[in-house]
Amino acid sequence: MGSSSRLCATWKAGDPVVLMGVTEIPTGQTVLLIGSGLGNAVLFSIGKALRAAGNKVIYFAGYNLARDRFKVEDVEAAADIVIWSVNKGENVVPFTPTRPQDKTFVGNILEAMIAYGKGELGEQPISLADVDHLIVIGSDRMMDAVKHARFDVLKPYLTKAHHAVGSINSPMQCMMKGICAQCLCKHVDKDSGKEFFVYSCYNQDQDLDKVNFPNLNARLKQNTVQELCLNL
Repeated sequence: MGSSSRLCATWKAGDPVVLMGVTEIPTGQTVLLIGSGLGNAVLFSIGKALRAAGNKVIYFAGYNLARDRFKVEDVEAAADIVIWSVNKGENVVPFTPTRPQDKTFVGNILEAMIAYGKGELGEQPISLADVDHLIVIGSDRMMDAVKHARFDVLKPYLTKAHHAVGSINSPMQCMMKGICAQCLCKHVDKDSGKEFFVYSCYNQDQDLDKVNFPNLNARLKQNTVQELCLNL
């Protein structure tokens, strides 16, 4: 991924790691988890906590390739039903889910959700129409796509009033909860149009409908030159 990832690869057992953030866990709801790539490394822990709190969980787990899947048993333990989706391409290798209730789909996550909502993937142990709460973790582009699709192509299926949360991966620096402002994330109130900013280091889980994803995308690119030079 770049020089930062290469630095992380040098860690050894016993090295100190600082963990940040917290995810609020509802109770007694139907929760939809949507994860792409490394976002799935976060969601299976959240899914287990959701199920332990008495929630029903449906999980759309997206990957570029089938071989990119990891911790499969943990992902399965995180949800009542998992829909595995892998992107289209010449080298797509189909696979059979371990559990009978789980599904596979070739395409992106939005296409997988539409196919599931239409009933094209077979029986629906949990309907999208029952979803109360969404948690989305992935690239800023994927989260932005889900944000808008809920009011467009997914609207016929996500018919119940629901709350959507995205885990925002802003640039971070000081790790001291609102000191350096490196992690400021721009929000826009969709009703009033009012702009305001929040510290992502204080809370990564943010209202999906308020996050200004073009601004986030621009901020994520601000260290590109430094990353490239350091990588060299």
